Amino acid sequence: MTSYTEGFDNFSVTLFFENYGWILLGAFILFYCLYNKLAPKISKYFQQREERNYAAKYHKDVDVIFDRLTKQQILVEKLQEKYNKEAEEYKKKLEERERKKREEFLEKQNLICGGQKLGSSSGSGTNKSFKPEYNPLMGSGGTNYRPQRKTPCSGGGCGK
Repeated sequence: MTSYTEGFDNFSVTLFFENYGWILLGAFILFYCLYNKLAPKISKYFQQREERNYAAKYHKDVDVIFDRLTKQQILVEKLQEKYNKEAEEYKKKLEERERKKREEFLEKQNLICGGQKLGSSSGSGTNKSFKPEYNPLMGSGGTNYRPQRKTPCSGGGCGK
């Protein structure tokens, strides 16, 4: 008969987690909390260090600063041109919409002033009845007389 831990030299993964599971869980939670507290400070430190190195590099060489500023100015001019172009296109689009609205409004006004009904698409002013075979004087109505229910209380119920 072989023992349970014979192949692992008295060590197995499950045995490890049985013995040290709570310690590992606590260490993981502690590490997570410390990481959340210290991560912004560490990133801020590295950013400041990078800015100091950047400033030291450009402080020594003035030509590098000048080249950087000219490139930045060119980029700003390109972005401004792009913005102006998009603004002009948007303005044209708005003017086109306003022109179409004005034309539709004038068209409706001409129809109203011309004696035509608002919203009518056809010019014919014939009055069509919905049911040409219906004549109310012929007596062939759709309803019959129904007497009221006989209840001792008015209003339909006694509230019992």
